[in-house]
Amino acid sequence: MDDSGTPGGTGHGQELPPTVGVEEEYFVVDPATRAVVPGGPRLAARAAGVLGDLVSGEFTDLQVEVRTPPCATMGELSAQLVRLRRTLAACAEAEGLTVCPSATPVIGGGSAVPVGDHPRYRDGVELFRTLMDDFAVCALHVHVCLHDRQVAALVGNHLRPWLPLLVEMSANSPFHAGRDTGHASWRSVLRLRFPSLGPPPWVESFDDYRRVASAMAEVGGSSFAELPFWDTRPHPRLPTLEVRCMDVPAESADSVALAAVVRGLVVTSARLAERDDKGPRLRGELLRGAYWYATRDGWPGPGADALTGRVLPAPERARRLVEHIGAALEDLGDLERVTAFVDRLAIRGSGAHRQRAAHRAGGLPAVVDDLANCMTTPQAVPPRSSARRTLRGCDPDGCASVEEAGRAPGPMSTDARDRPEKPMDDRAQQHGQPPERGGRVRRDGYARLNAADLGIDTVALAEDFTRLADSYQGLPPDPYARETHRFRRYSHAVHLPWTGELSYIPGTPDEEFGTVTEYWQDEHNPEYPRVRRRLPDIPEALHRNRLLDALVRADLDRALWLEDLHRVPVYVGIHLISLGVHDQEQEAVSSPNCLHQDGGSPATFTFAHLIGRRNVKGGENVIATPESAGRQPYALPPEAIHDRFVLTEPLDGYGVHDRRVSHYVGPVRLGDDGNEGRRDILIVGIAPYAPGL
Repeated sequence: MDDSGTPGGTGHGQELPPTVGVEEEYFVVDPATRAVVPGGPRLAARAAGVLGDLVSGEFTDLQVEVRTPPCATMGELSAQLVRLRRTLAACAEAEGLTVCPSATPVIGGGSAVPVGDHPRYRDGVELFRTLMDDFAVCALHVHVCLHDRQVAALVGNHLRPWLPLLVEMSANSPFHAGRDTGHASWRSVLRLRFPSLGPPPWVESFDDYRRVASAMAEVGGSSFAELPFWDTRPHPRLPTLEVRCMDVPAESADSVALAAVVRGLVVTSARLAERDDKGPRLRGELLRGAYWYATRDGWPGPGADALTGRVLPAPERARRLVEHIGAALEDLGDLERVTAFVDRLAIRGSGAHRQRAAHRAGGLPAVVDDLANCMTTPQAVPPRSSARRTLRGCDPDGCASVEEAGRAPGPMSTDARDRPEKPMDDRAQQHGQPPERGGRVRRDGYARLNAADLGIDTVALAEDFTRLADSYQGLPPDPYARETHRFRRYSHAVHLPWTGELSYIPGTPDEEFGTVTEYWQDEHNPEYPRVRRRLPDIPEALHRNRLLDALVRADLDRALWLEDLHRVPVYVGIHLISLGVHDQEQEAVSSPNCLHQDGGSPATFTFAHLIGRRNVKGGENVIATPESAGRQPYALPPEAIHDRFVLTEPLDGYGVHDRRVSHYVGPVRLGDDGNEGRRDILIVGIAPYAPGL
């Protein structure tokens, strides 16, 4: 970027929208070995003949950088970035090289990286010594026009709580020098070793900002007082605020979406700063802890919300982000793009997921090849023939971007100010589905359901219901909680929405149970965090049970309105669970025995159908806000509870869209009619078959 022709801005009368530009850094690799090579200067020189000063070398000779000119719309930014990527890739091919958008070297680059020939780079090596040996990282930097330096300094205060989430959204560096680091963003780990890289300090003013920067340089924490390397900074030469915390994404569409998020944050924060709001004064230790969570677990893992100090999954923090900046995004015409980006994360995960999926398919060379392909193939998913519309009903940029043209918007397209608790968009025309598709589950995040709601012909399927109910009589005790009087079987299947096929996945042979299937809830079951439970399979005869098939398909009908879920293989988990007691002293409990959510993906749904209830008390179901997860219903304020009910009739049930509510079933005890009581329930879990970290 240059400081000429930078129209627009925000703050003190500047016109909207403020211009935005990005810098992207890439690794230069050998197309045969896929290892990084010191071809950066050579490639930058060739590309400069076409791109001029929009391309340059970087800190190491293993890298090259491109920068867009200032752009007024995200459509313009997208077109510029796609052009830069394609041109650079063509120049690399002419030099016998390949360009790879990864934030750390996938192969090679583990030690003694060749530092570029620049005084600032040499000063860094002299100051930080061995720390620089493996410091080859590629970032996405976003510049937003902001002329007023005083406002810019205070905007940095407002951005601090959201920086860890930007790390998670952009995470694209799980591999480093040929090994899986176990982190989503290893680039961020490498950066956080340095005293001057990471979140900026909270400051009272721009003068205070300069005093802290000077003090850091004086004590040797940074090389230059006028150019600190904090994750946000008023640029010393350009009239912009620069945000530097993000990994370079694999796809240009994600870079553009992240730029829209950053611009929305800057505009929202500038409006607050202009009213002399200096921003939340967060503890630095808590903010560093939030960064740590972000680097390790990435999307959609748990992380510290620096504003509240609570651990919340990334999708929930993303919902709060969209709520926070929703007004600015709508004013800028970027709300649809940002919500579609969050939906893409929900379906396919981050760049770290992508890299690990490619590694599973073909090893490290396949990772490099897949990333290199992103330089010339900007589309993230196949386009669809729906018109793009913002909340105002008009094209957000005046023209469609290369990545987004013709693509239907995501399910989070909603007015974040008016409906923050229900981020999914219920407008039928956006999804190409009739208004009733998904029904109350789509509208409210949960719904009570019975056989009539589900369209089940209980007369025609009476024999199948009997066979399904009979299968509960021989359920084995839950092998992970035998003392809880819980009995269960579990299998999973894959549904292909475009063919309607539902296929059960065979279990693994087991001496005790015949066959078992793994059940994995990551961190979302506090009783079994990160435990792969091996549960006995459901009887094979039930694979052909017409009632079970009808229930599963009815549940799928209430989930497949979700954008993109109907275009990917869908995971279906089927649980047969019985809570059984035979004396007054016993109590049978479900798992987990608290309000909870069943998965980390915003595309996760859970449905429950009562099969039978005999001689038990209790078993109350509670639906509450997502923030209630991990707590007992009695500990909640009344306004946190959406609904309470007891399932009593066969095929009574409910469905929940997991990201929007938490749910709970209370313990059961023996009733007064005999010496045995049971509550038999069918649980159906639905989620995209997406790669995990």
